[in-house]
Amino acid sequence: MTTAVTVVFNPGSGQSDDSLQDEVVHELARLGEVHRIEPSSEGTFTEDVRAGTEGADLVVAAGGDGTVNMTVNALEDRLTQVAFAVVPLGTGNDFARTLGLPSDPLEAAHALTTGTREVDVGLVSGGTLRRLFVNGCLGGFPVKSNQAIDADLKRKLGPLAFVVGGAKALADLDQSTVVVNGQRIIDCIAVGVGNSRTAGGGIAMWPCALPDDGHLDLCALSATSIPDAVRLGAKVKGGNHQDAEGTVMIRGPEFSVGADPPMEFNVDGELVGLRTPARFEILGRALFLSAE
Repeated sequence: MTTAVTVVFNPGSGQSDDSLQDEVVHELARLGEVHRIEPSSEGTFTEDVRAGTEGADLVVAAGGDGTVNMTVNALEDRLTQVAFAVVPLGTGNDFARTLGLPSDPLEAAHALTTGTREVDVGLVSGGTLRRLFVNGCLGGFPVKSNQAIDADLKRKLGPLAFVVGGAKALADLDQSTVVVNGQRIIDCIAVGVGNSRTAGGGIAMWPCALPDDGHLDLCALSATSIPDAVRLGAKVKGGNHQDAEGTVMIRGPEFSVGADPPMEFNVDGELVGLRTPARFEILGRALFLSAE
């Protein structure tokens, strides 16, 4: 029986163009009969993906972490009925990195096999917002960094755009008093809740995280000055911050996070209007194709 494969392309992803899409489809054809869809806009993404993946056995998100996130959210009611795969065509591609896929999209498409890996799916809720995530959510300084760069800069610089955004955000360093499951953390400049190890294009925010252990990893970073923030940021970039002064690391199945003043969080790199107080938990699992 032929596997029905639907590949979801996001025209807003950093590396997406028609010729590359054709090559990706050609590589994926060895997995089954491929149908391609390209949602016309972010506003119609969910509706387009739901309609375009009817009858699919395998849904391939060809884009960045945001494309993976939107695809998983669109198919929340079918998480246990389909398998997923990722072809990295975005800027950071952190979830593809977690799955062990090559950074080159054609190599990644070629490396996909019919073997699957179960991955935890997180759920974040705050106010009226409710959203699934597979990689991680970052609040505070990382959001300011995101807001300091635009899609055009991401296309030009790739992962280096995050460095530029971080430099711009340092000029206006905000601090909050954060409460995590009742634990108070002062002078907090960033909080991250991760299902995977990296965010921001390969920065190991949660070095010991496993995407299939039924737990989430929380990292809170505190600094009293810009020089302290720079020093701590260098440790985070090197993945050496777990025991550094100003770092709190917690692992658990769920977290309730409050902040004064409130923090805005991204969800798998996307700004969706999520602000504290927020709750992060494991919703269930989904199957993703593994690499050779």
